[in-house]
Amino acid sequence: MLLEICFIVMLSIGVAALFWLMVRHSSEKIMRQYRTIAQQLKVDLTEPKPQLAGFIRAEPFVHGVYRQREISISVPGKGLQNTRQIETIIKVKVDDESFTWQITATGLLGGFRQRDSGSKQRWLSGDSLFDSAIDVRTNDEVQFARIFDSDRRALIAKVLKDSKGTIAQRGGVLSFSEFGLIADDTKRERFLQLTELMCDLAEVVEGR
Repeated sequence: MLLEICFIVMLSIGVAALFWLMVRHSSEKIMRQYRTIAQQLKVDLTEPKPQLAGFIRAEPFVHGVYRQREISISVPGKGLQNTRQIETIIKVKVDDESFTWQITATGLLGGFRQRDSGSKQRWLSGDSLFDSAIDVRTNDEVQFARIFDSDRRALIAKVLKDSKGTIAQRGGVLSFSEFGLIADDTKRERFLQLTELMCDLAEVVEGR
């Protein structure tokens, strides 16, 4: 009996140690990517301390001014709709607090994401291919149609198809959100490209 108890205790310690090593390795990979992002964008990096002796990964985030506007890249404390689905979000300040819209792919996941769009009616472009693939909700259809011409709609459709993400503007903030964390070079480079796209869209919204 004593031998069995010792075995269980040692096994529990081994599992805990393995989990701790996995979390630490994951945290180090993510931290390296955020440090590189901060250097490339020339913005600030916040590195929170790990919690519970490192068993809970601390999420770094970058923030500051890039292309003359406030931006941030971070992971919210809660997942989508308070679920365990972890998202990484780019936020860009835009000088228009009244115009709101949200774009995501159609389907079950897109519908789930559109639950927080304020029950706005769906906007249709008249392009059957775009409308069948992309779900748009906005409070100003005329302004949205002016900003998102056919070329820009094609670009947004490709981004959302590749990422399964969501692009939205609400309360003077333009955002892009995607499931998962920035843990490798490929995803970091893509998020840097998406940051440029968000800044470009912000300028278009502001009429620059």
